[in-house]
Amino acid sequence: MNYDDILNSISSSVAQEDIQVYIDKNIYNINFSSENISFDIDFESLSKDLFSQKIIFNLILLECSLNINFFSLNSNIDDCPQFNQKIYNKKKYLYLVYKESSYRLGEYVSSKDLREVWYNLLNMNENNFQTLISPDKYLRTKNFLGYPPKIISYNNGDLEIEIAGLYNEQQFHFLINFF
Repeated sequence: MNYDDILNSISSSVAQEDIQVYIDKNIYNINFSSENISFDIDFESLSKDLFSQKIIFNLILLECSLNINFFSLNSNIDDCPQFNQKIYNKKKYLYLVYKESSYRLGEYVSSKDLREVWYNLLNMNENNFQTLISPDKYLRTKNFLGYPPKIISYNNGDLEIEIAGLYNEQQFHFLINFF
């Protein structure tokens, strides 16, 4: 892919609207070689920009959502969740499956775009809270939030952290425990 194709792919995997302008604004460390393009994205700043524009977006597992087959049933991409359809009592249900975890998203409607399901997986509002996590989940937390959360204390084997982000405490614990 060329640079524009990569940016379009990122944009279409993160939000329903075109957010390439915001992605461009938050890219740094761009390196072009004859075979590769590499760059870093400031996810914290990108999140704030999108939130301020009231754009519904989802940065969770961005790398997975960039795969061509991610938004199809039974994609089977290594280290990524997948959408599965299961039938119970003659009704079809859509599940998000990751490793040994499975989460029912609701009744399966074939006309509903899986990108839309992905964007709307969690309702997003600006939240600030403190919570406890085990130290082994700190890196995962950093990856989901796009920034390292402030560590307030370490007690009884748990880290107390402060989070300012788009997910509430219940959604946050779902994410770090499901993925």
